[in-house]
Amino acid sequence: MTKLFIVGDERVSLTKEVERLVTLFEKTGSIHVEIPTLLQSDLLLDLYGEELNSRTYILSDPVKGNLMLRPDFTVPIVQMHIKSNEEKAQYCYSGKVWRKQDHLSSRPSEYLQVGIECFGGNNIAKEDAKLFSIINKAVGLTHLKIVTGDLGVLRSAINGLEINSRCKRALLRQLWRPKRFLQVLKYFSNSASYLNDEKRHIIDLLNSGKLMKKLNIYNPIIGLRTKKDIIDRVSELSNDIEYNQLKSSDVNLLENLLKISCSLNEASKNIKNLTYSHEYLKRSAILLENRLDYLAQLEIDVKKIDFEVSFGRTSMEYYDGFVFEMGPINKVSSIPFAQGGRYNELTRILSDLEGHEKSPCSVGAIIRPEILHAFKLNEGILR
Repeated sequence: MTKLFIVGDERVSLTKEVERLVTLFEKTGSIHVEIPTLLQSDLLLDLYGEELNSRTYILSDPVKGNLMLRPDFTVPIVQMHIKSNEEKAQYCYSGKVWRKQDHLSSRPSEYLQVGIECFGGNNIAKEDAKLFSIINKAVGLTHLKIVTGDLGVLRSAINGLEINSRCKRALLRQLWRPKRFLQVLKYFSNSASYLNDEKRHIIDLLNSGKLMKKLNIYNPIIGLRTKKDIIDRVSELSNDIEYNQLKSSDVNLLENLLKISCSLNEASKNIKNLTYSHEYLKRSAILLENRLDYLAQLEIDVKKIDFEVSFGRTSMEYYDGFVFEMGPINKVSSIPFAQGGRYNELTRILSDLEGHEKSPCSVGAIIRPEILHAFKLNEGILR
């Protein structure tokens, strides 16, 4: 747990640790940037996702409106990079972030982050491996618990299914919420069982051509939905019943994919061996293999790294590709030293908002220097 007050020699030691990390990142070609503590909240709340939004401190300014205490460095750095009109760049930073925590949580609400963000590398597997290697060297420990995942695997699996866009959007939207994701799976594979008598009656009215007549009784319609909105929604429900979007083979594929937990060097093979694997998924497995090759070239022992398809789904909401986390061995509940991953979709959204036709590929990671520093002190690595 991060201390509220750090004084004397320990403060000097922690400051040196932060400086060491920043210097290392600068030597890899990173530009050191300063990000404001207070950020405009309106756009960022739309981008951060449900989990992080609930933990953000919002302040009211009489002139500037709603502001937030910086919960993260990535999004404002993406905004900065896009406005620079540079295609390729690498940045590093250090400073505090603020996030609300659950009651009785041991995690601090205010803590330091040192990180790196890389933009414009077109070889995704190579850039993923390069960033991972930089963070691994920066952490500087030989015995680590390292878990990796790839949210692109699940996204590829869903995008490759022969289902309508409504079902596909629902699955992708709930990707970061495991319980809701399973509910969507069950619904679209057996929609009829989820309808109560009232909904069945409304669908019967639609199919018999009597729904509009029924709606005209209620004039005006109270609420934000128009009559057309209601009819469109009922049509979707009717379609769900008549045509179950997800076949049993689709459900089996996704459920078996979510069970994959193995050594990183076995991940691609296990994905390809799935009974209902399709071309989208096979391409994702090839990307995994390419990343393995680049990690090996950087002298990373992939046999000692774990891989879980589900990893990152509950804590890394704006990531959409390779994700990783590094922490102490045999301390399952501890706060990790470092984590990061790829977030191309976030950069694409922000590029669109700025009117840019192209968006750079992007990958980044953070180190928690207070956690890492405290561990090194306890282990006698720092004296």
